[in-house]
Amino acid sequence: MEIHQLRYFRAVAQCGSFTRAAKREHVSQPSLSHQVMKLEDELGARLFNRKGHLVDLTPFGEAFLPKIESVLQQLQDAQTQIREMAKVEKGTVTLGVIPTITPFLLPNVLASFLKQYPMIELKVREECSAVLLQALREKVIDLALMPLPVESDDVLCVELMREKLFAIVGENHPLHKEKQITLQQLSGAPFLILKDGHCFRDDTLSAFRGDNVEPRIVFESGCFLTILNMVRAGIGVSVMPEMAFEPTPGCKFIPIKAERPVRTIGLVQPKQQYQTHIQSLLASFFRTHLQASAATPKLSKAKTDHTSN
Repeated sequence: MEIHQLRYFRAVAQCGSFTRAAKREHVSQPSLSHQVMKLEDELGARLFNRKGHLVDLTPFGEAFLPKIESVLQQLQDAQTQIREMAKVEKGTVTLGVIPTITPFLLPNVLASFLKQYPMIELKVREECSAVLLQALREKVIDLALMPLPVESDDVLCVELMREKLFAIVGENHPLHKEKQITLQQLSGAPFLILKDGHCFRDDTLSAFRGDNVEPRIVFESGCFLTILNMVRAGIGVSVMPEMAFEPTPGCKFIPIKAERPVRTIGLVQPKQQYQTHIQSLLASFFRTHLQASAATPKLSKAKTDHTSN
């Protein structure tokens, strides 16, 4: 009986599928299936009922799972304790992040982090908030960068930054000379928005409804860049969070007057999970970097300079 066989068994039990378990464990499905069968042969009992692509635990598997979870957790805790005692800045940390943050916030922050800690392997998984929360519960990821608040009692959340909302209009749009506008001024225009499943779509609709207006949606996309190109072409208007601002030919970013930020970004981790030294390093790095960015309002200054041109 080997450790990787126990990990594979746990993965199949949690995923309910050999295919999904193999993907999660970064091995081929035949290899994972073979190792689980070897484990079953050694135990002399079938651990899974196989039903096509789906599987569920047999009574033997149900009895075996909690004991294996305890063994694997104790092994992980022992490894963590030794690394913590040695204060080794080496290991692997997995970060989850939503798609509307990844291209704007991560490249510079992660490049700086890896330069400072070259012995740490940083893995990134990009998913929507609901998937990231489940991945935290299943310990597939260690930390998640996502919007707050999070409606869950089994996670801890630390606020990192708050963002304002900016309208995007074409350079020939009637509003393009405005220094500041309201959502009411956008409510009648053809509106471009992210598709269902993106947290920022929900934030946007919530902001409109907070002002008692509804956007006239004519186009939905999964990519901010597509929306920018459509705005440039004069198809309609849109909104973006502060971190997405970048001077773009043919587009004008205009601050939206609002009493509250459109989005609060935070770092989320499981409440019952011990935070390792390298996880703590990454969390601290994000806090320091984003607090410094907030203290130096370069985004706001860039937008003021741009919108005054």
